[in-house]
Amino acid sequence: MLAQSQTAAKVLDVLSALLGHFANGLTPGELVRITGYSASDITRYVATLEAKGFAERIPETGRIRPSVQLARHAVSILRSLDAARERLDNITNRLTN
Repeated sequence: MLAQSQTAAKVLDVLSALLGHFANGLTPGELVRITGYSASDITRYVATLEAKGFAERIPETGRIRPSVQLARHAVSILRSLDAARERLDNITNRLTN
């Protein structure tokens, strides 16, 4: 179980590195440099992220970036937060007016 947790943490490290590079992505070599993981580890971790829909290759360059699906999740989270803020504002207005 501990080995799986360590691997999961490393996959998330790779995803974290990718998150700041949505537009242009990163090469595997750049991911190696940023994370300090071996090239073979990066290949496996990126394959996991791609298989689960969290990363994708940019067709024109082959660079790796967070997936459009992940961006859609982020937009969904922002919309949810906006809706929650609106509900809180409405409650605040009812209580203070």
